[in-house]
Amino acid sequence: MTTKPASTSADQSVGAGNRMDYNGFHSRDLGQGIHLLGGCFHATMYGNNFHTHASAYLIEGETGNILVDTGHSKDGKAIEEFVRSRVGGDLTYIFPTHEEYPHAGNLDQLMRAFPKAMTVGEVRNFHLYYPWHEADGRFRQMEPGEEIDLGDRRFIVLPAIIHDLPASLWGYDTKSETMFVSDGFAFSHTHDSECTLFSTELPSQPTLNETRLVFDLALYWTKFAEKRDLVEATHKLLEDYPTRLIAPAHGNVVDDPVALSRVMDEVLLAPIPH
Repeated sequence: MTTKPASTSADQSVGAGNRMDYNGFHSRDLGQGIHLLGGCFHATMYGNNFHTHASAYLIEGETGNILVDTGHSKDGKAIEEFVRSRVGGDLTYIFPTHEEYPHAGNLDQLMRAFPKAMTVGEVRNFHLYYPWHEADGRFRQMEPGEEIDLGDRRFIVLPAIIHDLPASLWGYDTKSETMFVSDGFAFSHTHDSECTLFSTELPSQPTLNETRLVFDLALYWTKFAEKRDLVEATHKLLEDYPTRLIAPAHGNVVDDPVALSRVMDEVLLAPIPH
């Protein structure tokens, strides 16, 4: 005897219509040898419609260059082609901020495409994924405070203050005064035309809700943890490393760090639910 499944109530089907539609690859020259390489998704989540980024960044120096994160796997070929258009076959370093696939999903493809590239940063687990690259000596563990000399600029490894995986790092470019914050400073936007805009170019400043939305979905632990120490540590990092641009993986490039820091503070210091 076959039993017919019971009908699903509206309450039981919450989230059933959630989806993420790929919005395509895009790039932008941010100036001073920095390039945004992004794939954006139009998401419908729990009744909210918004765009969310999966961005990587190429830094070009006089004697070397570095790719910060590897982009979403859907953008692998486009990112490889863009990097090759800028540096030929001589990509020097790849710096995945952590091993999650939006940040490191194209690592094997890029290491094969650019055989001179060394993967640096928090790499302690990558030998498990790619033992063939480990055998070739192409992973270099780096700690906060260590630097990479790119000729006319230095790339400094920073601690990842806000992160989803403990094995995460941020970075800082001395020439452009850009801080690469991975999952930190994440916020959504609304329209296709806004995917590559600076924060000050958006029709309106990112709101508390737009920021809270990304935190709740990607960094759910922020709902429950005491975060004052995180806020203080982030401010201290921004004081120690004068920052003109903040380059997140999951948000528009921030060219007004002071204003956006206030929004982030408000999100992080909101009362903890009981």
